[in-house]
Amino acid sequence: MKLRSLFILSLLMNSLLAQVDYISTDSLRMIDFNPDINPLVNPDTGQAGFKLVYWVHGLAGNQHSWGRVQEVTEVQIGNPIPGYPVRNVAGYALSYQGEEYRRIFGLATFVNNSKMGIWRNNPLYDTVPVAKNFAIAHSQGGIVSRAIRYQNVNDTNAAGVHLSPAHFSHLATFGTPNGGANIINTTATGGPVQAWIDEGCRLFSAGVVQDFVNSKWWLGAIITPAMISSFTNKACNGFNRLVLPMLVNSIRKPVGIDYAMGAPNLYELKSFAQQDNMKVVTFYGVEQEPVFWRVLHTMTNTADTDSSNLSGSILATNPFGLVSDQELPDTINYMYHDFVAQKNAQNTIARNYRVLAAMSFMHPTTAYGLSSMAKNASNKAIIYNRAAHWLGQANMNWKRFIGARRDTTILEGYYCECLIDLGGTQGYSFTQTIVQTPLECNPPNAVNCFVSPKVSHQVIEEPNDGVVTVSSQIDYPNAEIPTKMENTNHMQERNHEQTRLRLNELFNGDWGNKFKLDEK
Repeated sequence: MKLRSLFILSLLMNSLLAQVDYISTDSLRMIDFNPDINPLVNPDTGQAGFKLVYWVHGLAGNQHSWGRVQEVTEVQIGNPIPGYPVRNVAGYALSYQGEEYRRIFGLATFVNNSKMGIWRNNPLYDTVPVAKNFAIAHSQGGIVSRAIRYQNVNDTNAAGVHLSPAHFSHLATFGTPNGGANIINTTATGGPVQAWIDEGCRLFSAGVVQDFVNSKWWLGAIITPAMISSFTNKACNGFNRLVLPMLVNSIRKPVGIDYAMGAPNLYELKSFAQQDNMKVVTFYGVEQEPVFWRVLHTMTNTADTDSSNLSGSILATNPFGLVSDQELPDTINYMYHDFVAQKNAQNTIARNYRVLAAMSFMHPTTAYGLSSMAKNASNKAIIYNRAAHWLGQANMNWKRFIGARRDTTILEGYYCECLIDLGGTQGYSFTQTIVQTPLECNPPNAVNCFVSPKVSHQVIEEPNDGVVTVSSQIDYPNAEIPTKMENTNHMQERNHEQTRLRLNELFNGDWGNKFKLDEK
């Protein structure tokens, strides 16, 4: 458990900053090929139902993000996927990796002209009408696709000639922050996420190290809580120097500025969409609690860089197999209760030492030693308590960072407090009533009145996929009725069983013939 705890600490901090779709390297491994030259199959482009589909990844992704799903949509020779028929389609899981230094419209131009356009110019595909083709996008990929559509329609020269050739006519989004991504706002320079990560590194790692020290009696004799605190502070300073630049490179890429909450360019896309007639379907994920630990679990199982990781094994067989996300929540729950138990145990030890030290027959030197041991145990208890508190609050804090948990105040009227003259010798009385406006606080015979607002404080929680709120995922003007992906977090939205079900509905024509793909 001790080694596992240290491993989880590494996963926790590195995954949080290096893999949130916004921070992820995305999932899936497949044999690299150049789809511009070597398509997966030789499609029958002459068939009436043949279409092209562009699979667009999210921030920090690449061609592997949708790669396996795109592959099994076209061919399953030797690797049948139950319940997912092969379709008469040619797909392109494109990559714009390394281009996210561009702002959204610059990135859209690059993807449209240098990726989609080049692929579609392949002689196999260039005769397929644009009206037949559509894009499927995950997360930021949906914003990129929206910006492409904007330019397809609006970019013209003085003669009215379109400068941005269209390659698709319809769009399906999975977990796209159509209404904005609050995580972009909260990770801005000086934002709360940095302070929270720094605090978590210090407190959580101190608890793990203290746990390890306690497991070895000889370590406990030479390593004090003060030494542990000093060590973890220094370690986390180094952590900040090493990891926060990754945060800057991943979340704060220029393209992310354009879909932060309240971003002007996102508002421009929304205004355009209100008048656009493009058919759009939005699929939104809703994750179970605790959303933070579940999405973090999936992040640690979808790294491209480790060929032995769990996702590589699962997805090589079944691209819709990234379903389970319970292990990390269970582990964190165990660690939380372990820290609480250790805190209580150390407080008990400290209390017993203090009782012994206070006994009158104790020699002063012995009493001093017992007092020192009591203080040492108390300091250990503080370490465990802080670590438990951070773990216990992490899910709630994360939901605040992504905009899924908000504090609000509601004005419910006004308190009207008045001194009333009862007349004659009866004196005065004090009354308090609730009115809707201050002007209503004017009872008969009032000598003096005081008006104060009646305010209630409420916490609003919103369903989310662990990264993007539902309201943002479905905030696409004039889109079809949004479709829910049950118990699916942001990282799973490309590779979950729910993904298979939703794609089947899309390709079967449940959302109209524009997305219908004939089975082979």
